[in-house]
Amino acid sequence: MKNKISNIVFIVIFMAVLILPALFINRKSNQISEIDNQLLVEWPGIDLRLSTIADIEKYVDGRIGFREEMISSYISLNDKLFHVMVHPLFMYGKEGHIFFKDPYYIRAYQRLNTDEVWLDSFTGFLEKTKDYLEKKDIKFIYYLCPDKKTVYSEYFPDTIHVKEDNPSVIEYLRKDLEKTDIEYIIPLEELTEAKKTQVVYNKLYDATHWNEDGAFIGHELIDKKLQEYFDDVEELKKDDFERTMETQTSLDISRFPINEQVPLYTLKEEKGQNFTDLLLMDLKFDSPTFYSHFNNPECQNDRKLLVFTDSYFKGYYKFYENRFKDVYFVHRQNYRYLQYYVNLFFPDMVIFETAERSITGEMMEAIESFDDYYYEPGFDKEKEKEAYSEGDAPSYELTELKGVTLAEDNKTLLLNVEGGASIVSIEGYIRDTEGFARDYDVYAKIGDSELVECNYYALNPLGELSVNNNFSINIQRRYLFEEDIDLIALNRNTGEKFLLNRFEVRYEN
Repeated sequence: MKNKISNIVFIVIFMAVLILPALFINRKSNQISEIDNQLLVEWPGIDLRLSTIADIEKYVDGRIGFREEMISSYISLNDKLFHVMVHPLFMYGKEGHIFFKDPYYIRAYQRLNTDEVWLDSFTGFLEKTKDYLEKKDIKFIYYLCPDKKTVYSEYFPDTIHVKEDNPSVIEYLRKDLEKTDIEYIIPLEELTEAKKTQVVYNKLYDATHWNEDGAFIGHELIDKKLQEYFDDVEELKKDDFERTMETQTSLDISRFPINEQVPLYTLKEEKGQNFTDLLLMDLKFDSPTFYSHFNNPECQNDRKLLVFTDSYFKGYYKFYENRFKDVYFVHRQNYRYLQYYVNLFFPDMVIFETAERSITGEMMEAIESFDDYYYEPGFDKEKEKEAYSEGDAPSYELTELKGVTLAEDNKTLLLNVEGGASIVSIEGYIRDTEGFARDYDVYAKIGDSELVECNYYALNPLGELSVNNNFSINIQRRYLFEEDIDLIALNRNTGEKFLLNRFEVRYEN
């Protein structure tokens, strides 16, 4: 009888182990695994193709019930019993230090993926960016954040060897940058010196980034440049922050259990208002990740800062929001829209930040080369004094209006008094008589402001090969009162300036 009961209990448990995970499969959309920080595969549908069958297997493997709990238990047991880290993202180094385990990260440490051609291309992009912004009197800084493996290399596992004859990414990129007049910051020496007296990358928590003590050191270097550029921007001061220590009980982006005290900087007085939702729904993005916008109505200057960032600068708008009128953070994956953002935000300074590990991994995967990247030239200020040409202007057509409606006279743009889109957008294209329009650059003058470029790389990625000269005028609604907007075409070859239309912006009755 006892054997029979034992057999029944065993069968029930066995069936439960088989059935319950299937019953509790995660069917929600847009789910991220807390174990390996990856977006889970969506349901591919039923199809007899082998590729679909493989996708179904990935779907089940990633979403099966209790997957996270089972993997967490397995990882925790290995750590407690054998001090072995069995984890898809992290590994132990010497003296218990935890490091990122991505293959690109390890190969970068070994100096095996310093792609000199790609880095030359990236430096070329930075140089084009600097030249474009300089002509608009906008300051530019490139910032590279070193990895923990670079600053604390003495704790990286001895079993992973370095090919010393090869240059590291930082060494090669620094040499590239030294050949240009790009203003850049690579705080390797400063962080290496600081680690003698303080912890600048945590031993355990958040193995992929500096901690907030390290971040403050890094942003102080930016502030030194700011003080050179702008005499009306307040200094970055530690006294403005409350530094506390927080206990972290699991790794960042992982359930791996730890116990570590980490520093946290909190503004004593937060003067910036969070305006992130103001433009979020109307902005053009490749990735909305990390987008933040803070407006400080109490600011004593009218300066605006635009930062292209990855996860290294995430949240560090707190070092700027009290000191600038407007601070915008956007993911550097939106590099195609840099000219669009500049003409929408009117920044006084642009910072382009990349993590060292991204350059040798995710960025190279996403962007094959920057060689074809271009900026539409800014409007020649001398041309503003010249009269419009009386010759035949190229024809144009509006294709989409957002936030305004076009009145019957084709010259009046009507704003809704009660609200509407936070970004007024006017899109269209021009043609010349032969059907090609790359001889023209398109500009808009909004009220008394300077002329802004209305073509940019994301609109015309083929550059001079584009047949249609697409243009897009974008103005924040909060800046647009009853202004006039001049739509201008400038012939690249002859220098002729044509007024395509003068739109009067008025509120609807």
